[in-house]
Amino acid sequence: MGQQRNSLPKGWKEEKLGDICIINPSKAEVKNLDENFEVSFIPMAYVSEDGKIISIDKRHLKEVNKGFTFFKNGDVLLAKITPCFENGKKAIAEDLTNGIGFGTTEFYVLRPQEKVISKWLYYNVSREDFRALAKRSMVGAVGQQRVSKIMIENFEVPIISIPEQELIISEIETQFTRLDEAVKSLKSVKEKLEVYRKAVLNKSFRGEGRTLSQIASSDKHSIKRGPFGGSLKKEIFVINGYKIYEQKHAIQNDFSIGKYFISKEKFEEMKAFAVKPGDFIISCSGTIGKIAEIPDGANEGIINQALLKLSLDNNKIINEYFRYLFQSEYIQRHLTKVSRGVAIKNVPSVKELKTIKFPVPSLPEQKLIIQDIESKFSIIDKIERVVEDSLKKAEKLRKSILKSAFEGKLIKNE
Repeated sequence: MGQQRNSLPKGWKEEKLGDICIINPSKAEVKNLDENFEVSFIPMAYVSEDGKIISIDKRHLKEVNKGFTFFKNGDVLLAKITPCFENGKKAIAEDLTNGIGFGTTEFYVLRPQEKVISKWLYYNVSREDFRALAKRSMVGAVGQQRVSKIMIENFEVPIISIPEQELIISEIETQFTRLDEAVKSLKSVKEKLEVYRKAVLNKSFRGEGRTLSQIASSDKHSIKRGPFGGSLKKEIFVINGYKIYEQKHAIQNDFSIGKYFISKEKFEEMKAFAVKPGDFIISCSGTIGKIAEIPDGANEGIINQALLKLSLDNNKIINEYFRYLFQSEYIQRHLTKVSRGVAIKNVPSVKELKTIKFPVPSLPEQKLIIQDIESKFSIIDKIERVVEDSLKKAEKLRKSILKSAFEGKLIKNE
């Protein structure tokens, strides 16, 4: 099956999973759940990109168990299905968390026999080489693929005495605990940096309160909400032409994406909604208040119904200053306070937006504020890069611990 392994220590041997555990035990075998019932669901690489192991508790398993296989202590469950959503996260992680049950067609149930204890099996099928083989072994039509049972049956795991298995598992879990504590600390630093970033913005702004009408350009369409949805029906779209800017452009601040275009004639007809470099677009529905500036070189185009465009008078306010100001809690709180809609939040009407007062000092003061924010953000960015790099290294270390464990390198071979 393409499985490669370094030479094993003296006294170790390899056996196939199919020979050391029962795969897919029958429904009638176990009828009751123990008080201390515990079972582990192990997503494969194609299910969870970050390779995280997701535990499911009794509550979730009661849903899974309705009319399907019963499980018992020590069983290991493997994802069998191909992802139905991006990376399978919707199909697996979220649905299980919400207690939506999957039947036996969605899992392989591995029940270890006398040669191997449950956690030895559990950590073996958590290894990177197992996940990679599982991904390559998928069979069936696209969208209906399943991990090959033959691959699982033939996957070889190292076998040693039960006391040795317990010793190595203890060391794995000791090192994982230390690693988890380090990761928790890193994530805490990351959260605190985000709080500090917001605090920098919240404390930076001062000056006379001015409305959007007072700081917008003199163009009569300088503050413009996108057209009604019916104005941009799919039948008018063309393969190439003038771009239609959408929510995702503001949310992701990426102007290279997007696939909808209109003809020159339609663009001329809807020119009131046109944007140019230096204009801002603001997300107005669902994810509200995300702002991005149209960059130089961006395609000519118009905004759709989910955006607001804003052209500023740069003799009164610097774009960079406004972008930071708009992201501050002060402004975002105003947007949330007056936003419309219950199920889907929307940025308020242009009329209401024009009532918000933005603190606007002199242009020299704006420049000083921008410099101060960027200086502090530069430090935050550097620390965040170190934290992100450390989190990636921690994930690699977790994989390395498992690899070393099952090559007999994690503890001394006494």
